[in-house]
Amino acid sequence: MATTLKVRILGADGNPVSRDRLEGLYAADLHFEPFWRESSVDSDGTVTIATTGAPAALHARVPVPFFGDVWVTADNEGEGYRQVSSVIDFVSEAAKSRLADVRRLSEGQPSFSAECRGHIAAAEEHLALAAKTADSQKKAYRNLLALSHALWAGELAVVERARRAIGRRRRRGFLFGCNAFGYKPNDPYPEYFSSLLNFATLPFYLASLEREEGKPDYRRIDEILEWCEQAGITPKGHPLWWGHEAGIPKWLEGADWETAQKHCRRVVSRSVSRYRGRIKVWDVINEAHDWANGLNLTHQQEVEITKICAHTARENDPKAILVVNNCCPFGEYAADGSVYKGPKRRPTFTPLSYMQAVMEAGVDFDAVGVQIYFPWRDLFAVNKLLDEYARFGKPVHITELGVSSGPWGPQSAQQSWFAWHGPWSERVQADWAEWFYTIAFARPEIRAITWWDFSDPAFIQNGGMLWEDHTPKEMYHRLKALLSSWGYEGSRSQPRVRRRPQQADMRKAA
Repeated sequence: MATTLKVRILGADGNPVSRDRLEGLYAADLHFEPFWRESSVDSDGTVTIATTGAPAALHARVPVPFFGDVWVTADNEGEGYRQVSSVIDFVSEAAKSRLADVRRLSEGQPSFSAECRGHIAAAEEHLALAAKTADSQKKAYRNLLALSHALWAGELAVVERARRAIGRRRRRGFLFGCNAFGYKPNDPYPEYFSSLLNFATLPFYLASLEREEGKPDYRRIDEILEWCEQAGITPKGHPLWWGHEAGIPKWLEGADWETAQKHCRRVVSRSVSRYRGRIKVWDVINEAHDWANGLNLTHQQEVEITKICAHTARENDPKAILVVNNCCPFGEYAADGSVYKGPKRRPTFTPLSYMQAVMEAGVDFDAVGVQIYFPWRDLFAVNKLLDEYARFGKPVHITELGVSSGPWGPQSAQQSWFAWHGPWSERVQADWAEWFYTIAFARPEIRAITWWDFSDPAFIQNGGMLWEDHTPKEMYHRLKALLSSWGYEGSRSQPRVRRRPQQADMRKAA
């Protein structure tokens, strides 16, 4: 039975946040699956939003003092909201919900650091002070400070737990990678790459691989692959099929379902058979969860073409590692069906609902691929989301990953929209990368991490590990020291990655 909730989101001045943020509020279930957004904003800034009647979590973008401008979640301390008669103070509820998350994380764990415990105490104190004051502006600011400390406490708690987990065991066969699209011989790029990484993504975008139907050009792929083999770097092909307009050649635009199936089988078979035994990891399909639906397929057809990709790849190389790749991991776009350059449909596949359908259809693949660009969430939330991808019971590859070293976008965006612990900079990028890699490496289901791109200019503006002149950023050196502390020294000291005589080892590493 559908219900409605009334929500207030107040800024530091005690007034409602901007209208675009109020209108962006959405409700979801407790597993990050958005409900279709049906909401209105009253004259006083109160949002009335419909839910399905199931326990709901609320998600909104909030400028949080001393932390950043991020999406945060209020979920009634893990219980979700059903019918609530009073107006929900979103900021206060988000702070309480994150503190409850941290308490659950701490159960049975050694004590967190003084810094983490200090943030927990500060969040609790600000919530208590906010509850006592009658001044609406002071109350709103206290609640924001409580949320700031709660977010810091959550991130510190999950990073500290990850560090302890890493210290208790030694992992072998992990794939640390990046796309190698910018490879040039006789350049610092390959030396820096192989000194840090043991895994490289090669470009198989059909729009550039086969500009003229039936006349593929593999020369660039062959060049990068030969270097990978010489350097002892494990190569991966990406993507065998991508329905995004950037991946569809002119001759495939507007293809009907029968034509799409025919060409899918042809191009997947051709590439996998050509590189059988040389490329052992493939992103068999990319972003097929409505986001990259340039051929306007139904949900059933999106699942079916995923099955075609996986089955065809398996036929041509039974020992290959097959990854089903996804973007936009929180699926916020599904709240109103706003997929990139595609139709607005209801319901809309999120990556999680798509993966569930793929699993139920019995698609034969080996790993779940997750892309994380500018997640606009704190790292505790990112780690919590990764629990949802782990529930499919398969290895997880972080297939594309990136944040900027700044500046990024217009000046106003640098100061707010994309802020995490402050505007993006070389130092903030390095901090974020160190914490994310630590969290990911500690998770046993994650077997590979691929940054995007290795050098500027990058897909994410200034998102490379190297500057455009191919000199390393702070992130490069930070990751090199971090990976070295875990026993990884780049491709040259990774014979397990360079030579895998037993395919069973390769499947295990997936």
